[in-house]
Amino acid sequence: MTLSSCAHDPDPAAVVAVARTWNARAARYDQYYRSYAEAGRDAWRRLYRDAINALLGPEPRRVLDVGTGTGFAAVLLAELGHDVTGMDASKQMLERAHEEATRRSVTVEWCHGDGHDVPIASYDLVTCRYVLWTLPAPGAALSSWARALRPGGAVLVADGRWHTARQLLRSPRLIPGAVRDYLAMGRTLPYWKGITATQMTTLLSTAGFGTPRPFGHLLPGQVRRDSRDFFVVGAQREG
Repeated sequence: MTLSSCAHDPDPAAVVAVARTWNARAARYDQYYRSYAEAGRDAWRRLYRDAINALLGPEPRRVLDVGTGTGFAAVLLAELGHDVTGMDASKQMLERAHEEATRRSVTVEWCHGDGHDVPIASYDLVTCRYVLWTLPAPGAALSSWARALRPGGAVLVADGRWHTARQLLRSPRLIPGAVRDYLAMGRTLPYWKGITATQMTTLLSTAGFGTPRPFGHLLPGQVRRDSRDFFVVGAQREG
């Protein structure tokens, strides 16, 4: 697997700490997530298909999946016929993502980067799924994504509020050591506990995107994550 370098972080110490955590957890996360996420693959594939059709039309698009992790969304998007680049700060996660794409016989370009300073490019769509809480500067990241989009391009974001103490302690699916890791990362992350749809609207507007359109209703309830404020929204770049 050949990796290109896609980004540089405005706070190197913070992003190095986050990347170190995900590198250390990549194998456990992949094992956990592969079994957990499989049941929702078809529902997420339909959501991506319908949301992208609504935002951009049915044609194949050039897509950047930021914080791709083990490749769940990037692989689904490639299966839908899009030209996909998956970016992550963790090289270990990208290795797992490459294995997943190979296993499912799709082609994805993998790119090592933290998502804060994406080079100006000609993407039609930037996607991120449960990623914004991991970014030391999510507002700067969104502004960078806007610059990386073609005129009329869009973002598609899935997120919510995750890491309240009650949620961390009650979750039956926690990876061993996750609470410790999340608490350590939380010292440097402004949205460590997650983000609400209202906060997301403000971030999108500040970054140069239009009014967000909701798409979370396209997922059946059992597939939605156990967040207090789960949402999926898409918004087009203005100008």
